[in-house]
Amino acid sequence: MSANSAKSNQTSVSWLLRRASSVLMLLAASVAANARNLAADGCPVFHCTLEATGTIYQPMISTVTNTGVTNNSSTLGYLPKQGCSGNGTVLACLFATDNQTGIGKGTLKQLNATTLQANWGSAGAANSFNLNPATAASGQVPVIFADGSTAAADGGNLVLYSSKGAVLKKLALVGHTLNLGLTLLSTTYGVVSEANGMLTLVNMTTWTSVGTLTLVDPVTNGALTLVSPSTAAPNVLYAVAENKATGKGFVFSIALNTTANQLVVSSVFTFTGQSGASPVIVTPSVSGLSNNMMLLHVPGLVGDVQPQNRLLGLLDSPTGIQQMWAIPLTAPLVVAPTFDQNSLMVFYHQNYSPYIYQNQLLTGAPVRTLNLQTIAGMPSTFQLNSHLGATQYGSAFTLLLGGQYTISPGIGAQFVLAYQPIASPKTLLWSRQISTVPLIYFAAWNFAPSLETGIVCPIAITSDTTSTSLIVRLCDH
Repeated sequence: MSANSAKSNQTSVSWLLRRASSVLMLLAASVAANARNLAADGCPVFHCTLEATGTIYQPMISTVTNTGVTNNSSTLGYLPKQGCSGNGTVLACLFATDNQTGIGKGTLKQLNATTLQANWGSAGAANSFNLNPATAASGQVPVIFADGSTAAADGGNLVLYSSKGAVLKKLALVGHTLNLGLTLLSTTYGVVSEANGMLTLVNMTTWTSVGTLTLVDPVTNGALTLVSPSTAAPNVLYAVAENKATGKGFVFSIALNTTANQLVVSSVFTFTGQSGASPVIVTPSVSGLSNNMMLLHVPGLVGDVQPQNRLLGLLDSPTGIQQMWAIPLTAPLVVAPTFDQNSLMVFYHQNYSPYIYQNQLLTGAPVRTLNLQTIAGMPSTFQLNSHLGATQYGSAFTLLLGGQYTISPGIGAQFVLAYQPIASPKTLLWSRQISTVPLIYFAAWNFAPSLETGIVCPIAITSDTTSTSLIVRLCDH
């Protein structure tokens, strides 16, 4: 071989190596660009976090002005279940009935979080796709990603929408039943949960199905029904189901096998009856434990002579789900509990009573019972009727609550309360009336910008007996 030929070959090899390196860098950049990170602000998923704590980590306004109670949403349509997601600037909501025309028409609507008016709807935006409300809007909360895109699904498709409502990607689903939404396990993988127990593992980089897993009764192999959206910790999904034929309930711990890229049931905890709420996950970084902890309401335990409602603390250990503690309840939980990660206290309320209960997170030991009717100075018919929202910023842990009182059937008032049970247990931070009649269901919380940068205003999402939904912004302007 001549010197010139050798030099030419070396040059070719060098070019190929540079070319390969460039291709690898482009592929890495493409993968990074397609990684799906949740929006950093607001409540971008069901109950605000993947662990369903209902907590955000931003400071909230300390008071609501008289002009800051704004309600512009009763004409949009009906939100029957979980409410909306949000990124602090917009809301994404799934409507079972749609009262809009023009660009705001559609099952999925993006709302301006300040004005509460529709920016676009999935039947009005250009190049969009309108989800079937019958299978999309009765339990699901959309997911809002950091780039402003939104994921939502019905019984046939999981759709990724741009911030303007256009379809970016669409994945056909095979469950063909009520969709409970997408739960993220990582920036690459998520799981679509459907009410018939079918779980679809999705590669969110390519927006393709990696495979499915159908949950069944671990003893009888009977069909199961999921009772709520799934929750998660990194690479682990938690799903609550019921066998309607036997009356048994189950919470599943489902691991993502990162080698085979598939879902595997790690362990199951069995109870009786239908749980009233999704499992709330406490990660080791909060609890100091070696494994994830779950907070779960159960109507009874296997072996109960008489079924007893309980709030359980469960440890998801390598040897199976183990009961750590049990708090007896006098009524079912209809909404999930939440906790203060600084004091390690758990807070919950039972079936429409006026009481908030405070217990130790790691032992379940009772600490105190807080009567919100007395603290708020409300009439004796006052009762709590909302999901628990919370803000955790520094040492300030603030609960967001909804409560109502009745004077006679259909006559009374609905209130929103902000309460700091650790810092100031005897007084409210603030309260505001949002309706002149009691509301049947107080579904969820979200957040909007205030006049101060970085400070948020809460948004209450409710339903009344006439199938009307109110989305109410409580703010400083």
